Amino acid sequence: MGKWAITLSAWVTASLWLSAVQAAEDNLYFSGTLVNEPCVLDERDELIKLDFKSVIDKDLYLNGRTRGNLIDLHLKNCDLDVGKRMVSITFNGNESSALPGLLVLQSASVQGLLVGLETTGGEALPLNKSHRMGELSSGNNLVSFNAYLQGEPEVLANRALGLGDFEASLTFALSYE
Repeated sequence: MGKWAITLSAWVTASLWLSAVQAAEDNLYFSGTLVNEPCVLDERDELIKLDFKSVIDKDLYLNGRTRGNLIDLHLKNCDLDVGKRMVSITFNGNESSALPGLLVLQSASVQGLLVGLETTGGEALPLNKSHRMGELSSGNNLVSFNAYLQGEPEVLANRALGLGDFEASLTFALSYE
């Protein structure tokens, strides 16, 4: 499990003593981790911003949720010679207690509205769990899923959704088997 990662840490120390710089031996260190994963995530997909635009509260009261908005992750240069042929995704975020598996908004003005994730076939992708997304093929691959908005049942029943701007965020990690 992992992502392509090379971390670079550097510690540089020097002290100034009466306008003279004194340098110690070996005062610049590099470290990192090089991993062998079958695919590279397209850099445009490292930060995804999805704008639901204007959502009409009447639609939520009537249907309970919005239609899904498609999100595609582009995996490039997949090399199956490393022995990993299946990709999984894990979404991590602040999970709702009213509807476990759905993401809580960060906005205080809009109450009772959550973000859900699902496969393109409509199967739920709950937060904080790993989900197999399919087999890889050599070359380029897509991992596709939908994001939607859903109202909490009690808030919908009481017609108590707050109005205004909203935002939420989560992280995702890809793993290969």
